[in-house]
Amino acid sequence: MSKPNPADLPASMAILGMLHETPEMTVAEVGEELKDRFAVCRFDASTARHTLLRMEKAKDGRPRVLCTYRPAGRSRMQDRYALAPAGVEEFDGWMFMRPTGTPALREALYGRIELCRLEDLPELIRIAREERDIADALYSQAKGKLKSHLEATRRRRPRQELGPEDYLRKVRDVIKHITPEYWSSRSVHFDEIAEQLEDIAKEAGLDFPPRR
Repeated sequence: MSKPNPADLPASMAILGMLHETPEMTVAEVGEELKDRFAVCRFDASTARHTLLRMEKAKDGRPRVLCTYRPAGRSRMQDRYALAPAGVEEFDGWMFMRPTGTPALREALYGRIELCRLEDLPELIRIAREERDIADALYSQAKGKLKSHLEATRRRRPRQELGPEDYLRKVRDVIKHITPEYWSSRSVHFDEIAEQLEDIAKEAGLDFPPRR
């Protein structure tokens, strides 16, 4: 398994989460936090300024953030921002939204963990368990496809000399061989995340559904 990577975390959600934690951050502070906390996302240096401006001047008339302090001068890096009601609503909706895609996540869980509040812990446990169950199902599916592929390969009459088409088929078959192990590893990975979150929830005295 590769290192957890919140690469699909939208910059807007990361910024809304940080302002939820620490209101009145400057644009420069938001940019530093993006660089330090979400380094693997490789957000551009101008992301904080552009995203805050876009969320402040929302075309739907519902700004996600409000500029609470704008000093004199042309530089906007010392402007301070706080969440607007629509920003709170959007962040809460994202935090509790079920990740979608197969497997186009699904790494949004990592962003949620980074930005979670203590009361979000039971929901994060549920999401981690759900990801584990999805990985289990996809493991079974991939394992079945590999089994069928191996049986078909055994029935195929071997050629004495392999041609370009044979080698291309071998290239495409690599995924069939690797995929079951990938989903098995993901299942273990998310199960371990769920277990550790459960331990923290117990220490904090938070209720969460028992393991099935």
